[in-house]
Amino acid sequence: MRPSFAFLLFSLLIPTLPAAGAPREETLFLFENRKVVVGLPEGFNLERGRETAGVFTIGIADASGRVSGEIRFLPDAELRFLQSRPRKELMNEMFNEYVAASTEQAMQFEELEPRTGAGTYCVFTDARLVGKSPLPAGEYLHLTVGLKAWPGVVAIFRVFSQDTQSREYKAVLTLLRESLEERAVPLK
Repeated sequence: MRPSFAFLLFSLLIPTLPAAGAPREETLFLFENRKVVVGLPEGFNLERGRETAGVFTIGIADASGRVSGEIRFLPDAELRFLQSRPRKELMNEMFNEYVAASTEQAMQFEELEPRTGAGTYCVFTDARLVGKSPLPAGEYLHLTVGLKAWPGVVAIFRVFSQDTQSREYKAVLTLLRESLEERAVPLK
């Protein structure tokens, strides 16, 4: 899949630092005094985005460039996206454009089964890149898209990867399942 121009521009802002030692937690202050902790896998970098019109964005990438992605956080005061059907409907609206260029030719929804909240994702394989080696610079064979929701917040993610079996890819799925936890902000 080819990342959008906006994503490519955003990914250029991600520093190419050497791999870090141990996994670390990053704390993000979202909106309405909400605080989210991201368990960043070893060897990954995080770039904090800006909040624009209630949307807070982060970028993640591994040092090798095999996996990169973005996560956008939005308020969900009505708790709509804790339910499966609204998640799938929003995913269809946001990501249906990738279906025609994929080998899957459909959105094959899978439940994320997060530790907290609920989530759904699907994987697209770029039909143009199947069997090509090496892959063209800046292009990814797979695009994983989805939503993770918990009371009051929905996280929308896009992950670009060269495969779906690597340690790096599995680390991002673990981040999505077991991380992105909201922690209460102490009252002052």
